Amino acid sequence: MLCIFCLNERPGSEEHVFPRAIGGTLTINRICKPCNSVLGSRVDVALSDNFLVRAHRARLKLAGNSGKVPAMHEMMVGVGRLANHPEQRVEITFDERKQKPVLRALHHALDVIMPDGSKARHIIVDEKDAGDLTKIIQRERKRHGVPPLSDEALQEEIEKFKSNMTDIDSPVILLEKTLDFSFVRHAMIKIAYELAFLWLGEDYLDDPSSSELREAICSNDPNSTDKLPAYIADAEGFQAFKLWPESETEHLAYAFAGEDGIAIAVRVFNIHAAFVWVTKQTTRFLSGAATDQKLRFIRIDALTGKIKNIPVREEFMHIAAEMVTKSRECSIK
Repeated sequence: MLCIFCLNERPGSEEHVFPRAIGGTLTINRICKPCNSVLGSRVDVALSDNFLVRAHRARLKLAGNSGKVPAMHEMMVGVGRLANHPEQRVEITFDERKQKPVLRALHHALDVIMPDGSKARHIIVDEKDAGDLTKIIQRERKRHGVPPLSDEALQEEIEKFKSNMTDIDSPVILLEKTLDFSFVRHAMIKIAYELAFLWLGEDYLDDPSSSELREAICSNDPNSTDKLPAYIADAEGFQAFKLWPESETEHLAYAFAGEDGIAIAVRVFNIHAAFVWVTKQTTRFLSGAATDQKLRFIRIDALTGKIKNIPVREEFMHIAAEMVTKSRECSIK
């Protein structure tokens, strides 16, 4: 078997054209295990586990390769800050048993000037950490070169803490999240490349455009696809899919032949979309009846796994027939 990425003769492995984690059920077996592993962990994961898609998978209850469905609360956990006291950090975890978030103020210490002009150390801890107060106080004193407190004095400090406890009702917490979209572009182009191979056939591996796409997809440089003839954007309002309504559960793709070559359009849910020129040699791949077999349309339902895979000409004829029917219905009304 000739791997369609490294072009080495190696045993094949099952590859999901649209990642399995997002409900992709179309597979090929022309990718070797090493390429499948590397591209899966760097490129496919960038698409299926990026913030937007992962949250969408949580809503649809789509499990990943591990078999575990992402949880909506994943987006809420982490370390944030109180909105009205940004210097105070708050840890947010999730109680699986009670199914609700749990807040915990993180240890915070600062120097304050007392009314008599002396300097004191002000320590803030969460009530949940009250059992560690002895250790916290003695550690702070040692850190600042102050002798440790006696047991009696230490107990007095702990009693002061208990008398100064304050509840914060409905706290507003600022939680920053870094959204990493590195290699999402690679992932969308990778889908188009694999569809191009499936639809255009074995000769496609010798195409100059195929070589350019392959090299860029396999590179570990996040910018390697920037100069490719490919447009990646949000699915909303993406012109290549204006004939199809947006769908929260479906993936779409189709091939298009124009003066500049053959392009493949890809849409993942209603989130990401791409238009990728996969070859400049239209006549090399399209001739006679072969056109219907090589210019295809595919729709995958991520929830049911059902696939619609037909010539794109048939899909356009179906859309045209529906438009005529709706036009007649409007005229009658």
